Amino acid sequence: MHQTVSSLLITMVAVLGTLVSALLAQRQARRTMTQELSRLDQRRVAEAHRAGYTAMNTAARRYLVALTNQLHALRLRTESAGDTAELRRARATHADHYAEVQLIAPPPVLAAAQTVNHVLNDLYGVLMRLTNGVPRPGDSLDVAQTRITALWDTDLVILRRRMRLDLDPDLEPSSR
Repeated sequence: MHQTVSSLLITMVAVLGTLVSALLAQRQARRTMTQELSRLDQRRVAEAHRAGYTAMNTAARRYLVALTNQLHALRLRTESAGDTAELRRARATHADHYAEVQLIAPPPVLAAAQTVNHVLNDLYGVLMRLTNGVPRPGDSLDVAQTRITALWDTDLVILRRRMRLDLDPDLEPSSR
């Protein structure tokens, strides 16, 4: 009888071990699948951010180039409807990409994007008033040139650094 009970207990332990092993394997597989899905989602989000940031940076730079071209045309008194139309297209493209970044960017990137957007649109207003011959006090070609230089040298640099940091938080402070 003692041997029968022993055999029965050994069999029960073996069956329980097999069942527990299957449950643990299933649990580990589920955990691995969840981690893989999380990594894929993070990659998808990073790719969406990269695409949005690239488009925003490109649009802002093209908008600034169009503003600079308008400034030069005003200085040379050679502005044309084509220059103004190109400026309006660049402005609209920038607005589209800025709207996209507003939906995906974290606060530090959004703050820098807002600054760039505000300065670009303010500069657009100055140049359009000068183009149309209705400047406000403080509107001048020199003021516009100063803002353009600040955008190239400071505001766009800060925006790109913050976008890069969002895409790769492990960047060293010197490359920010």
